Amino acid sequence: MSLKDKIKEAMTSAMKAKESERLMAIRNIWNAIRKKEIDDRKDLTDTDVEKVVMTLSKQLQEGFDQAKTSGRTDIAAELEKELKIYKEFQPEMISLDELQKLVSQIVADLKTAGTLPAGNAGMGQVMKKTMEAVGSKAEGRSVQEAVRKALQS
Repeated sequence: MSLKDKIKEAMTSAMKAKESERLMAIRNIWNAIRKKEIDDRKDLTDTDVEKVVMTLSKQLQEGFDQAKTSGRTDIAAELEKELKIYKEFQPEMISLDELQKLVSQIVADLKTAGTLPAGNAGMGQVMKKTMEAVGSKAEGRSVQEAVRKALQS
């Protein structure tokens, strides 16, 4: 079953159970997916859907952080509930150790092939290969840190 099907199924069950908050959150996800499909003029794959959900989660996390720092605990509580629902549809994130091993392997492969410039000059190449490998299972920030660490050693 594809991720889109799981989201549709969750939306249907939330409607039947009359869970309005859950239904609203899942509809937000569904609407973002449909918008992306219309904009790109293609059906989204599971990887594309994961990226949409990750983007929505990241935006919601930023809103949660802002509400929390400004002392708006009522809004923060609502956003936290919605964030938990979004996380149900996110891929399992890769651990930092696994990410570091993967980046080290990519760096070693590029060095062996002789296509990696010395120092941080090859960062773009390593970032691109790593992001292709991990997809949406790691945030760009953590990949960047792992790449910097691997290139400095």
